This record gives sequence, C-alpha cells and structure tokens, in this order.
Amino acid sequence: MNFSNTKKNNLTKKCQVRAFNVNLDGKSNLFQQISTNNKFVQGSIIQLSTNRHLKLKEFSTKGNIHYLHFSLYNPKEEVSITPNKPNTKDLLDVENFDNLHAFFMVKDNQIASLLQISTNWSEVKIAKIFKCYGIDIIPSAILKKNVIQKVKDDGLRAVHVNFNVHESDFVNKPSFLSVFVKKEPKLKQTGISGHFTIDARGNPAVAASIENNPTPWISDLNSDFYFETKKGEKITSDDMKLTKIYYTLPYGSQTISSKYAHEILEHFVTNEL
Repeated sequence: MNFSNTKKNNLTKKCQVRAFNVNLDGKSNLFQQISTNNKFVQGSIIQLSTNRHLKLKEFSTKGNIHYLHFSLYNPKEEVSITPNKPNTKDLLDVENFDNLHAFFMVKDNQIASLLQISTNWSEVKIAKIFKCYGIDIIPSAILKKNVIQKVKDDGLRAVHVNFNVHESDFVNKPSFLSVFVKKEPKLKQTGISGHFTIDARGNPAVAASIENNPTPWISDLNSDFYFETKKGEKITSDDMKLTKIYYTLPYGSQTISSKYAHEILEHFVTNEL
C-alpha cells in the first residue's frame, strides 16, 4: 500500500478525506447525473476567467463508482521568489500554476473528497466545481453514527456557541447589544464576540429535539459550536463528521499523485461509506 493511517518512513504527506451527502430530497442521483453529462470528458478544460481554468485531469468509472481528479489553475502566474543575487528579478513567471487539486469518488449520492493545495471550505469547493458542469448540489457532511448515538444515549447538558456579531447583522437589534453599544460606542464598528450557552435544564424542548435527532442541528450550526453531554464530555461538530486522516507519499511540496489519491479514496469508500 502507498498510504498508512500513521506517519511513517516515506509516507509523510497528511491527507484528510471528508464524506458528503447530496440530493437529500432523493429526486436526483449524482452518479447518474455525472454518467449522463457529456461535459465530463477527461482532459477537458473550462475557462472560468482569464486567470482561472478548471481541468478534469482524470475520470474513470468502476462499477457504481466514479473517480474524478480536477485541477484549478492559473494559465500564467507570477510567483514570488528569493533570488540568491541582489538586484535580480524576484517574480518568476509560471505557466499553468495549480491552486487546487480535488480528488473525488462518487457513489450514488455520496462524495468522498480529498483536497490538496487548498483544503478548506470543502463543501463550497465541491458545489462550485459541479456547478461548472451544470449540476447544482448542496453537500452536507455525513455524520458518524456512533457519535450521534452517543449524544442520544448520554443526553444533552448544554449547547455551547462561540459568536461574533455586528450591530448591522440584525434588523431588530437585541436589547443587550444596544446596551453594550450605548455604554461603549466603539462596539458599533467592531462588533461583539463571546460565548453563548443554551442550558438543557432551562430549555427542555431544545434538549429533547437534539437528543432525539441531532443531525439537523449539526447540519445547520457551524464549526463554532459543540455539545456538552450529561457526562461532561465535549463533542465538537468536527467530532461528529465522517472524516479520516491518511498519510502517503508527497508529490512535490503541496499535493499527492492521482494514483495514491485513488487508492486512499477507494479504501475510504470501501471501509467507511
């Protein structure tokens, strides 16, 4: 194998695979949408702008699973360097400079995603890529069943939310914010941040709703929240999402080869989805 669950020997490049559901209404099937879309041609390029091109570098199908490797790149990029000699040009012209490598495996309405170079906001990147092919999807993180069951079994003590709000965020400003702004006018420009706790004892209906079905709450709340169980355990939103860390051989300094990405995603789909 060209990958491992732990960092060892020459397997030093850390990769995170994330899992998503799409088409939750059941009206469409992403695997079939890709199969019947003639825009998915290996080697094809979509010009998003003068400096952003999207290329489908690899596309293959095995049984009921598609594998796709996309590259988002700038046809001509100026890269800053540190020259050895003084008075030497410190901008290097690079053709077809990659900004994102996106490796996907699609099974029915599930996507296993492995991003390289730019790895944040996976849901946004996935949706934008498929939008370029005329497919509108809203990826929703697949949740770990055992963690969801733990919330149900242990019960909820509180929901904790870190927040950062500005006065302009509200149509009808809460009285507490108006009081703070009145006492300290600078907050009108800077906003206010803090920690918000929803205690289960004072909000039994909320607690019951979360304990009975945590999934929609996790989908709607962002990464700045966590559940506290009655046993005192902290469960963050990331703890609940189906992800897995792998280590493989680096391909250059920022990415991995498509061959190894395929092996990793195949292992994830077989064992996790």
